[in-house]
Amino acid sequence: MLYLQTGIVTNRLQAQHTANDWQDLLEIASQKVPEIDSAVTAKAYKRDKAAFVIAGTMTKAIRQNANLVSRSILFFDIDNTNGDDYPTAVIKIQTALKAMAYLIYPTISNGYKGTRLRVAIPTDQPFNAQQRAQLGTYLAQLFPSDWETDLTSYRSNWSQLAGLPILNAYSLAHDDQPISHTAPFLSLHQVLSQTKILSIKAHTSSPDRQTVPFDRQPWQEMANRTLTSLINPPSVNRHLYFSSLVGSLLFMKLDQPVIETLLSWSNAHSDKPLADDELERVIVSVSKSADRRQRAHG
Repeated sequence: MLYLQTGIVTNRLQAQHTANDWQDLLEIASQKVPEIDSAVTAKAYKRDKAAFVIAGTMTKAIRQNANLVSRSILFFDIDNTNGDDYPTAVIKIQTALKAMAYLIYPTISNGYKGTRLRVAIPTDQPFNAQQRAQLGTYLAQLFPSDWETDLTSYRSNWSQLAGLPILNAYSLAHDDQPISHTAPFLSLHQVLSQTKILSIKAHTSSPDRQTVPFDRQPWQEMANRTLTSLINPPSVNRHLYFSSLVGSLLFMKLDQPVIETLLSWSNAHSDKPLADDELERVIVSVSKSADRRQRAHG
């Protein structure tokens, strides 16, 4: 089901009873709003008039994490393409996602805050918040490491809205149009079987079983898993591996120099280490995304 919202000053959604979330999303024509010709007017339009969407299942049509049961379409933003213009960025995205269905479109701020894109990817079955994190980690490795996305910084933003396509004056002038691709939906099972990330699982107490051995606290278990994984770096999916590590170490509130030292040590012990500049880009990219989300959402 699609849930729509107008503007961002409310959290009340309007349920659209659709037979096929993906097809209905594709049928929503891009709104041409040429009067939006600056970041200032874009911000005002987002606040009061822009159309936003959540695709999935909710218990109540009120935008709260607790009310969102599952999603059927994964939306994510690309906030920094490291100098690539819209057409160049689109080509790179198309190459990365060639095996799956997708929708790529410019955001309302495209051109006024650099190249800004949004991508929508349908999955072959609904996914929950934990699986959303795994999907994000999987997809992040497909894109250039110097791009900034919100794929791996989604922890507290489970019910985050996605703006629907709007072609501002800049996008119209430069012919930056939405582009869709017909292909099989992304296989949730395949992604989850390939993706191995460190996750924090809720521990439930039981009268006849201790979930945390030797009186260790859950955060100590996480620290133990993270530091242990540093010792055995993989020779494949290295960008994914180090991105996950950076996210876990940031969550543990380690200082940047400490993170750089730990990852450099781990990388040096890999059978196929990343180049130093590649590793640095991974650290910077994940750190910037986490910092940006922290400032935006506290």
